[in-house]
Amino acid sequence: MVWKQTIEERVFILYIKILSPTFTTDRYGEEIKTYATIYTLWAKVDWKTSDRKEESQEQVQATDVVFYVRNLGITIESNYVIFFPTSVSGQTYIIHGIKQIDGREQFLEIETKLKDNQ
Repeated sequence: MVWKQTIEERVFILYIKILSPTFTTDRYGEEIKTYATIYTLWAKVDWKTSDRKEESQEQVQATDVVFYVRNLGITIESNYVIFFPTSVSGQTYIIHGIKQIDGREQFLEIETKLKDNQ
């Protein structure tokens, strides 16, 4: 895992990638979704809640995570996803909401969800 820590604030800042979906068609006419890296950023990560419930007769673990990134004139759309390399395989978080926070330091608050069977 790539990370750095600011000693003064004791806040963990982690390296993330913002990915955009790209759709192509294979030789059989089926649509294939791949992702292209749009931004590579440092972000504060805040794990909110995690719960296990049953969906379609399967146990599903869902985790809500909020990423905070500096608003440096970037545009993040709701169909983008966040790739967070927390392990060798990494994890992909689906974006559910984006808030722009203005003030002394402008940043984006990106609300995401990670499901264990997505």
